[in-house]
Amino acid sequence: MRIFFITALCLTLNFCHFTQHLDDNTVARVGHLNISKDEFQKRYEFTPMFRKQIRKMEIPLKLEMLYTLIAEKLWALEAAANGLDTAEVIKFSAQMFEKMFVRDALYHKIIRDQVQISDEELREGWTRNSARLFVNFIFSEDEEEINNLYNLMKLGIPFDSILVERPEFDEQPDPIEIFYGQMADEVEDSLYNLQYGGFTSPILTPDGWYIFTLKNRVDLIFTTDEDIEEARRTVSKTIQARKEAELYKKFFRDFFKDKKVDVSAPLQKSLAVKLAKIFQDKKLRFGEGYSDLLQLTAEDITAMEEYFGADSLQIIYIKFEDAPLTLKEFIRIIAFDGFNTKDVSSMGILGLLDQVTRQTIERELLAREGYRLSLDMNPEVQNSLNMWLDNYLFQYMQSSFRDSVTVEEHELREYYERNYKGKDFPVLVDIIEILTDSLEIMEMLMHKIEAGVPIEELAPVYTKREWTKDRGGKFGLFSVLQHGALGRIAGTLNAGDIYGPVILSEGYSIFKLIEKHEEKFIPPQPFDKVKDQILNEIIYAKTRIRMINYTIRLANKYSIQFNTDLLVSIPVTSINSFGFRHLGFGGRITAVPLLAPNIEWVFPWQEGREIIP
Repeated sequence: MRIFFITALCLTLNFCHFTQHLDDNTVARVGHLNISKDEFQKRYEFTPMFRKQIRKMEIPLKLEMLYTLIAEKLWALEAAANGLDTAEVIKFSAQMFEKMFVRDALYHKIIRDQVQISDEELREGWTRNSARLFVNFIFSEDEEEINNLYNLMKLGIPFDSILVERPEFDEQPDPIEIFYGQMADEVEDSLYNLQYGGFTSPILTPDGWYIFTLKNRVDLIFTTDEDIEEARRTVSKTIQARKEAELYKKFFRDFFKDKKVDVSAPLQKSLAVKLAKIFQDKKLRFGEGYSDLLQLTAEDITAMEEYFGADSLQIIYIKFEDAPLTLKEFIRIIAFDGFNTKDVSSMGILGLLDQVTRQTIERELLAREGYRLSLDMNPEVQNSLNMWLDNYLFQYMQSSFRDSVTVEEHELREYYERNYKGKDFPVLVDIIEILTDSLEIMEMLMHKIEAGVPIEELAPVYTKREWTKDRGGKFGLFSVLQHGALGRIAGTLNAGDIYGPVILSEGYSIFKLIEKHEEKFIPPQPFDKVKDQILNEIIYAKTRIRMINYTIRLANKYSIQFNTDLLVSIPVTSINSFGFRHLGFGGRITAVPLLAPNIEWVFPWQEGREIIP
């Protein structure tokens, strides 16, 4: 059904009532909001999409993404028209995003853009990148011991004779391969200047002292244009990163050397006590054997604000000379950035809170420097901010729809009588699912599963889906026509396959198909047993139809212009990517705001009708 639907969209493209009077950089305009070529390309590339790897699906998937983005902009426009852009949560989120992007722009201006690479440095880098060194090492944490060993070598005692008597000998059954960019710059200088059989003087590193000896050197020959180009990129990126690191250290040292900002010690202690209690309660619920990160949730933030009360929340926590931060502002900041821990002891939480407080001060001072330089007016800052703010307005307005849906008892009964009669299902599946609203937890889960940890062990601990939690994340047999994208994707898998992450309205999902049956008759279950499930299904169905129809009304209210030729010409890959954007001076977010496909409104809108419930 999905393939037919988006293919049909493609076929009707030339008959849509869109105008084409847009510039060469605008894929679509919704009201006064533009979807630029750059935004579309980024959103497409960094949003996981089903069947993206199939080349013939490129145009249909481009259309799916474009209509999904148009829906997002329509809701964002209406949210702003209703004054939701002035809501406290939206204003705070916009401020936090803008500060992140201003800091990033500051990093580019004073660090990344200041890097200059000479031809001589490129030549030296090329020479080093064209060689692989094979070395052995002697290590000691004691400076006197390493110097004594070095003096013995200078007196003629062979390196290997000393190494064979030391514990690090067992770590090196074969010489260690060293490639360009792997070691610190000063260590690399010593290694690449070694002759066969030569050894370095003692080199101090963060974990101790090393002496290296060169056992072999292999010179590489790049024979294809692709290899040569890749080698050039490696050299350039390595030099760039090293120069950035040096400029970063110098700027950080100079910028903060005369900065002093006080923090309210009593408030910090009170906050640490409350946070420790919250995390200790979490640990108790998960069990003493639980050893992974615990996360601060929205419910925890609400509980903390109620605990401190309105008056205490207005007390100054971070005492900047201008615009100090209140306790409430700081709590909102740690909620936005995320506050995670394994150590739930009072001292551990206090130490973490102190670290987060220092980080907040540093980031705030950096953002203020960016504002002083007017970097908030930088086009890239504005584009990134608008993209994320539109998405937040879209999500904020949709959440009000979900919260306003009501279901009467008679509706539950009628739905049961109508739908629970026992029926033949063409394909039935059962899955074990983990649902989370945290990107960090999803990333950690993917690493654990890749490392061989069974999803059956992870699901009971991490899934946020309440009605499956007590069943270890299992749904029970259901039709592939149910549960939206989960059912649709599960129907294409084989038992034992794991798939994810899938972007749902509730968060991020990863699941394993554990059963699959062809055409099976399922007798109806008793009403009381399925009542909660029916309630969820009715709420979902009502919300979905209301949102589809509301999107249609918005599409009729706001003008939509569409650049067909530009859409088709935008180059995209067929790789499913799920990436992060690492920001200058620390912090990261997903590469783009993530959206579930939203195209069910398009056909009814084109036909001038709404969906009848």
